[in-house]
Amino acid sequence: MKILHLSDAATMLKHAQNFKSCHYLNLLNGKVISIGEIADVHEAGFIADGAIALPHMLSSDPIGSASESFVQLGIKPEHKTFDLVMALKKIHPAFCPSQF
Repeated sequence: MKILHLSDAATMLKHAQNFKSCHYLNLLNGKVISIGEIADVHEAGFIADGAIALPHMLSSDPIGSASESFVQLGIKPEHKTFDLVMALKKIHPAFCPSQF
């Protein structure tokens, strides 16, 4: 299952080899949004280093404070991950909902 993570660029580069498949975008604030498949054991290390796992695309949970990294896309704290993915797919096709 593909998971969205928000991290800084250094953390993404440190853990990139642990993803089975991965695409990422550099954001204007120096953060990176990534989508990919990663084993649970590696994901725990990625999160321990500061990455944030966003709710699943079909979850009704809002993205909350992670929205600060997506202000330029019009994303607000009450938006869901699906809303974020719809905005990101305009920039990179790997973030299209059909890729999940």
